[in-house]
Amino acid sequence: MNNSHKPPECTYSGVLAQICKAFIIEKRAVGYEYRSEDERLSEFSRFSENYNIPSETLTEEVVKAWISPRPMESDRTRYHRFSIIRQFAEYMIRMGYAAYIPSSSELGKLHKSFVPYIFTHEEINRFFNAVDSMQPFAKTSAPRRHLVMPVLFRLLYCCGLRLSEATHLRGKDVDLQSGILTIQDSKFGKSRYVPMSEELTTVCAKYSKTRLIDDTDDWFLPSRDGGYYGNRSVYSTFRRLLLQAQIHHGGRGKGPRVHDFRHTFAVHCLQKWTANGDDITTALPYLREYLGHEHISATEQYLRMTAEVYPEISALMQEKYGYIIPGMEVVVK
Repeated sequence: MNNSHKPPECTYSGVLAQICKAFIIEKRAVGYEYRSEDERLSEFSRFSENYNIPSETLTEEVVKAWISPRPMESDRTRYHRFSIIRQFAEYMIRMGYAAYIPSSSELGKLHKSFVPYIFTHEEINRFFNAVDSMQPFAKTSAPRRHLVMPVLFRLLYCCGLRLSEATHLRGKDVDLQSGILTIQDSKFGKSRYVPMSEELTTVCAKYSKTRLIDDTDDWFLPSRDGGYYGNRSVYSTFRRLLLQAQIHHGGRGKGPRVHDFRHTFAVHCLQKWTANGDDITTALPYLREYLGHEHISATEQYLRMTAEVYPEISALMQEKYGYIIPGMEVVVK
């Protein structure tokens, strides 16, 4: 969970104010925090006052004006405005109100995002067989690499960490008694707790006994010079392991990337939950907190990815969760 304090409730105005509040209340009732979404919808309620809107009606005019491009605005920010108003419009329709639901095509052509590579379960097994077979080399510039990499890559896949979150872990951040990682000041300036599985906790405990410096302020996965592993060094090892595991790499800019372990973690979680019949609308907020996403729309992207990668459960996901599966290919790290 995030350690940040809950901000004050946003204020709403205009003829849609009460419906906006009811929408946020419903989302939070099923577990969503909806902090930034609350702020954005509050902004929309003020924006709507510039238009002549009939009572309890979301008109096409105001929706199109809201999602239109703004000067110096990033594609990601514009997509977040689009995402919240589409969810709100779908909520209004479901509640019996009149509302215009915007389609993805109305956003026009956004900047093409990188399409994540989702490892299959079989590829994951081959990759970890390769990383576990790494041998020590006395003359190498990183003589402990064979001890560090099996732990590092498991943290990326089993916990969905960003690479910098894993490499910047210090001894004090890895609680081997409770099996909980503390991710300090990560992306968006937030810290969070990440529980590990019992198996991963055992792997980390076994590795911890090999650490040369038993200092809680020292890096948990130190490089040879006592610092932390740089992205280039990890990527170089990653490419060699892919080759050994016979996983094709498409070349620079085509992946797989190290960051795709994070995407794969999320998709595999959702695939497992959906196959087990778990309630995804309740599980998504937990996944958001686990991954440290700022916006729930970033987490919802994995619903689409899961449906694409596992076509056998696509129909089930569309039937139960189609109203929250995004159609845009916007990937947020």
